[in-house]
Amino acid sequence: MLPLFTSIISLVIGYFFSKFQQHYSEKRTRISERFEKLYAPFEKMIWLRTKGTFCFSDLDPQLQQDFIELLFNNYEYADSKLKILLMHFKWSYDSKDFQGSNDNFFLIMKQISAAFNLLSKKLFLEPFSLKEVNTVLKDLEDLENSRKTL
Repeated sequence: MLPLFTSIISLVIGYFFSKFQQHYSEKRTRISERFEKLYAPFEKMIWLRTKGTFCFSDLDPQLQQDFIELLFNNYEYADSKLKILLMHFKWSYDSKDFQGSNDNFFLIMKQISAAFNLLSKKLFLEPFSLKEVNTVLKDLEDLENSRKTL
């Protein structure tokens, strides 16, 4: 009787463990897909193509179009807060409200950056950390001072 009971318990525990593992694996795959399709490409475009411009209206028209296509072609990967911001951005952009477009784009950038860091942590990637800023600034200052002395 005990071997039968042990077998049944082992079977039930194994079933629930495999379900948990499958759920975790699927969730991680979805997070990875969101990160790769929307958040990482947006962050890369900001860093590589904006040259420090954070006003949407200051971007060249082709770059504006590239951002719009990236955001709206990957809309399904956005979290609910980002979807609301995208809706407001689209309304202001379509109504030629440049200040509204700029404000909404800035909020979109902030939301994507925050989500990018959160998703990075979930994917075991190193997120941006403000804790490191002072150390890096000190290193840069030391480097600059050493150049001045040479």
